[in-house]
Amino acid sequence: MDSINWDDIRFCLAVVTEGSVTAAAKKLDVNHATVSRRISGLEAALGAILFDRSTSGWLITPVGEAVLKSAEQINEQVLGIQRTVQVDRQELSGKLRVTALDVCIQRILMPGLKAFSERYPDINIELIASENTFNLAGHEADIAFRTTNEPPPNVLGTKITKFAYAIYGNKALYERYLNGEQGICGITWMGDGHTVPAWMQKTFPNMLVRYRVNSLSIAYDLVAQGFGFALLPCGLGDSDPKLTRIESDYIEPGLDFWLLSHIDLRTTARIRIFRDFMLEAIQPYIPLIEGRMSQDEINKLRKQTGLD
Repeated sequence: MDSINWDDIRFCLAVVTEGSVTAAAKKLDVNHATVSRRISGLEAALGAILFDRSTSGWLITPVGEAVLKSAEQINEQVLGIQRTVQVDRQELSGKLRVTALDVCIQRILMPGLKAFSERYPDINIELIASENTFNLAGHEADIAFRTTNEPPPNVLGTKITKFAYAIYGNKALYERYLNGEQGICGITWMGDGHTVPAWMQKTFPNMLVRYRVNSLSIAYDLVAQGFGFALLPCGLGDSDPKLTRIESDYIEPGLDFWLLSHIDLRTTARIRIFRDFMLEAIQPYIPLIEGRMSQDEINKLRKQTGLD
């Protein structure tokens, strides 16, 4: 048996569904002879007669009925593929709500977001800079970039890497500290209440907490401007040449960095494509996030991706 041309089967189906060779030719926008030739070619490939030809019309044979029953199933599968592609094309437009920390958007996501928008101009992105946990199930956001060791239930999650942390200070302030200046303070979180974080207790036992913040961006700005020392993600602290890591006897354990979306949206084209696109775009930043990138490598990354 020779190989079968799917197009030939399509001509057979047209004869059956339209009722005649003439009607099939009109439906397929070809001439009568083309329909006849394509069906004869299929019969030759199969080694079987699919239609009994007569002056009153073409009648399908029992073999033809069996073949065309399978052909109809194949045709439905092909149409299903076409429908899927069409839906995907339609879904590559509209709104996509993305939430992340503001510094994450600025320092890690921005180049990827720009490249994604250039490739998919019909998708409008709403960026929600927030440290709050958004309800993905309630569609407060479609995609969330979050640092957590316990992703919420009913989400589709991809662990990107683990955020490393270190103690940072403005270089000028750190020099003054090394020269014995007293009164340098610590910067920590409002959620700590009145406690002193472990990194301060074990490395700087006499340091006072003078600033408590509820924003990583504000903590970073305070450190950069010389207000004090703070625990920061290495991806943030190492990328700023004004800051320096400070040796510490204790560092808080890192948090996992996740890309999250609700499981019900896993087949939505624009979300699926955005997720895959951004996971690839983030790859160059992973050594920085993990705190293992040299200053020369950071400078190179800054030039390549516009880290500043």
